[in-house]
Amino acid sequence: MVGPTASLSNLSRADGSASFKCPTTGYKILGSVNAPVELPGRRDALKPEEATVEVFIKPGNTTAGVGERYVEGIIRTMLQKLILGRERGFPRRGVVITLAIVGGGAIARGDSYLTLLPSLLHTSLLALLSGAVPMSMTYSTALVAVSKSNVIISNPTLVEAKAASSLHVLAFSSKGHLLLNESQGRFDFDTWKTVQQCAHALCRGVDLPEVDGDIAMEAQGDSGTAEGFVRETVENHLYRDYAWKIDTE
Repeated sequence: MVGPTASLSNLSRADGSASFKCPTTGYKILGSVNAPVELPGRRDALKPEEATVEVFIKPGNTTAGVGERYVEGIIRTMLQKLILGRERGFPRRGVVITLAIVGGGAIARGDSYLTLLPSLLHTSLLALLSGAVPMSMTYSTALVAVSKSNVIISNPTLVEAKAASSLHVLAFSSKGHLLLNESQGRFDFDTWKTVQQCAHALCRGVDLPEVDGDIAMEAQGDSGTAEGFVRETVENHLYRDYAWKIDTE
C-alpha cells in the first residue's frame, strides 16, 4: 500500500512549515509555525513563565466551525505538554500553528473529525521540527477502526471509518508513552486494548496481535512505522539542505 507523503519548509514567510498527505483518507494538510511571536490583544492570556500555544484550523474554502474549534483544543492541549515553552525567548510569547486543509474535501456536519486528526497532528509535528521549535520529545499517531463484526482495521478509508462501530486515534511519544487517546462509538475495554496494541504497532513497530483467528501482521522494522516515516522525512530534508557540504567533504 502507498504510504503517506510529506515535505518540509514549503512556505518562505513562516518560521517553519510542512505539508502532509494521507493516502487512505485523501486529506492533504499544509501547516505553518511562527515562534516565538508576540500575541497582540492577548496579554491577558499570556503565561508569565512559558510560551502560549495557539492552534488554528482552516477548513478549505469554508469558515471554521464547532468541529474545528474542538480539534484545535485537542491539538493545543497535547502540544502544550511537549513544547519547551520555558526556553530562552519563549516566555510571555506565542507559538502559533496554522493548519489548512487543502485537499480531501471538507468534513460534513455530523461526520467524525477523528479521520482528520492524525494528519493534523503529523503536519503540526513536522512544521514544529522545520521551525526548530524546542520540544521534549516527538510523537507519532495512528487511526484505527473497529467494524461492526469486531474486526480491527488499521488506517481505514473514509468509507470504512463511516461504517465502523468505533473509531480511535492514539498518539505515542518517541519514548513509548501514550500521549493521546480519542475514541468515538461503542466498544468495550478488551476491544480498546487490542486497538491500543494495533496503534502502537503502527506507530512504533511492535508486532500486531492476532485478531479473530487471523494471522498477526508484523511491522517491518522502523521504516514501516509512522515514527520511522517522520524520522525519514526530516533526515531527507536535512540531506537535501546540506548535500553541498557533504559532497565537498
